[in-house]
Amino acid sequence: MRVVVDTNIVFSAILNSSGLIGELLLNSNDQFEFYAPDFLEQELTKYLPKLMKATSMNDRQVAISIRQILKKIKIISSEIIHPETWTSAYELTRTVDEKDTPFVAVAISLNAILWTGDKKLAAGLGNQSDLRILNSRELLAMKK
Repeated sequence: MRVVVDTNIVFSAILNSSGLIGELLLNSNDQFEFYAPDFLEQELTKYLPKLMKATSMNDRQVAISIRQILKKIKIISSEIIHPETWTSAYELTRTVDEKDTPFVAVAISLNAILWTGDKKLAAGLGNQSDLRILNSRELLAMKK
């Protein structure tokens, strides 16, 4: 099953790889294929200082955690997503959070589930699309 992982999920996994989110990302290869847009890499770079402040890990430990998590996620280039898909994704996210457009575009493009911890995004998209949106508990229930 294809699952698009949004930034807040990845950040949570980096900060606590032994928690529920980290466990799902690191130990679900047999059931889920994880994807994210290349925009995720920009977000990681932009918010790395904030991540460093939020954890007791040192630079090396954070780098290892990031590598572990990113090894489990296939990064999709924004260039391969059809322009109509970008337009659809933008229309869905523009009233909720435009920064989530790349994640929604990849989910639409791959006919995948969107895994997010963003309740506002899930509620906003859930009301206006056929896109399947799950939180961590719901994804865990699918794993069993």
